[in-house]
Amino acid sequence: MIDRDRVRTVMRKDWLEVVRSPQSLAALLVVPAVFVVVLPTVVLLLARQPGFVESADDVRPLLDVIPAGLLPEGLDEVQQLVYVVVVFLLAPFFLLIPVMVASVTASSSVVGEKERRTIEGLLYTPLTDRELVLAKILGSVLPAVAITWLSFLVYTVLVNVLGWPLLGRLYFPTWTWAVIMLLVVPAIAFLGTSLVVAVSGRATTVQGAQGVAVLVVLPVVGLVVGQAAGVALLDVPVALVAAGVIVVLDVVLFRFAVGRFQRERVLTQL
Repeated sequence: MIDRDRVRTVMRKDWLEVVRSPQSLAALLVVPAVFVVVLPTVVLLLARQPGFVESADDVRPLLDVIPAGLLPEGLDEVQQLVYVVVVFLLAPFFLLIPVMVASVTASSSVVGEKERRTIEGLLYTPLTDRELVLAKILGSVLPAVAITWLSFLVYTVLVNVLGWPLLGRLYFPTWTWAVIMLLVVPAIAFLGTSLVVAVSGRATTVQGAQGVAVLVVLPVVGLVVGQAAGVALLDVPVALVAAGVIVVLDVVLFRFAVGRFQRERVLTQL
């Protein structure tokens, strides 16, 4: 039986550690700022310039492979290109935000405590291994999801405001984005965090623990490439299937992380 109060206590302690670290805070803010503000702003401002269609040669082939019904009717070529970039091409980048944020906080939470020599007292508390692993995972997942959702809100306002002169309508978000935010983002944040926590018992540096997050980032990068090539487009069915698969992986990986966590090994590495 998991003691929720003990889990919440550890989570609050981890959040305070992150807030007190300027380096961690900077890492948590830079990546969302690039994906949420810089990229869409550049695209939507360039779309107002003459010659935008000719400069978007890499995106134009997507217009031929997007299934009927995924693009709103009555859009000209410039409007279609803007819609494709904002709604389709930039969607996978939002999956990088929870993974990268969670990996930073999780590695700092476990390996960082080993480096600061503060984990020894935690290991001698009445916390069970399951409670400790769950606290470390949720302590990273919840901020990662919150930052991603806040980024999504900023992105929604930004693309609708900058896109209104081009499309003359509110066109974002879509149902696909709703599924991504509500289901895929929490699931993939949990997956990335569980991977980091699973290897943190043996990792000796924060950078080494963060490196394992590449295992989650690579499929997301593949999705970015697939969307750009028109091979794999994120729609509602694909997003639902992806969420289901990731949830199954979450359960398996959480059990693996609990089984792999051994207090004696961690103490011998101090």
